[in-house]
Order: sequence, then C-alpha cells, then structure tokens
Amino acid sequence: MFNYSVATKFYLLEIQKKQVEKVQKMIEDEEIRCLRKEMVPKAQLMPFFDRPFFPQRSNRPLTIPREPSFRTVNSKCWSCISENELYYFHHAHAWNPIK
Repeated sequence: MFNYSVATKFYLLEIQKKQVEKVQKMIEDEEIRCLRKEMVPKAQLMPFFDRPFFPQRSNRPLTIPREPSFRTVNSKCWSCISENELYYFHHAHAWNPIK
C-alpha cells in the first residue's frame, strides 16, 4: 500500500511538471510571436566614402616555399616497417625534382 501511494505521488508530480513546462513553452512562444510582430526591419547605413583606403605593407616575413612531402606508406608508422619494405619504398618512389 505504501509503495502504491509513493508511486502515485511521483506520477502526479511528473504530470504536474509536464503541465507547467507546457504552459511556460506556450507563454514563451506567444512572447516571441508578439516580438516578431513588433519588430521593424531597418536598412543598413551606407558606408562612408569620404576617406580613401590606403593599404599598408605587412610586417610579416614572406613565406618560404618548399617541396611537398609525399611520404605516405599505406598508413603504417615508420617503426612498423621492415627493412625490405623500406628498401622497396626508397627505390619505388625515387625523388625526382619537380620541374
């Protein structure tokens, strides 16, 4: 009998919480609807063209070009590669300079 009364109490509390959440959601939706009706769209202002734009040279150093690295070996790590595989890799992928 006690377990039944506790279970019904929790059930009623849960139903009450759901009803309160539902009412709050309805109130928030109505407030949002009213705010959207009251909103007035405004055009953006024109930018000022009275001052000309003068670009300035950057203080950062120039990028140093370098050759791309195409060293992917079937997604294996270098410590997992045997000597035969490494020998084959170096001879199969001879480094030819890019022209």
